[in-house]
Amino acid sequence: EKQHGDRDGIEDVIISKKRFQYEEEVQREPLNYDTWFDYARLEESSGDCDRVREVYERAISNVPPGTEKRFWQRYIYLWVNYALFEELEAGEEGRTREVYRACLKLIPHKTFTFAKIWILAAQFEIRCKRLDAARKILGMALGMCPKEKLFRTYIDIELQLG
Repeated sequence: EKQHGDRDGIEDVIISKKRFQYEEEVQREPLNYDTWFDYARLEESSGDCDRVREVYERAISNVPPGTEKRFWQRYIYLWVNYALFEELEAGEEGRTREVYRACLKLIPHKTFTFAKIWILAAQFEIRCKRLDAARKILGMALGMCPKEKLFRTYIDIELQLG
């Protein structure tokens, strides 16, 4: 390939090799979220939305054991990246909403939560011009886990909206 192949052919070979390496790594250590991030980035660079989704779906199926927040932090960022991919790269409003909903359902809010995911979900709804949905998300967030960051964000959003 390197001597006689075209640029696309060479890139395909490189991507295939990297894909194979990532597959081996995630089989060996499915809870190594950094490998999943790298794998998802590789697929995003190749431009195949179905492959990207498949990697993210497999990655998020590896829920952290236990309920210590520190184990969940990297994992939650997989969800964040997945949602941003669906919104910004794939342009899939419905899928983006489902990713946020599924993530919010999964977090053990009684033990801990992530204000960031609530806020991102609400901001997404605002970008979709669904203010009622954004308010509902923030209201649920405050009802389940009244954190200062959530209150401040809700107030800021209301002030910006007038």
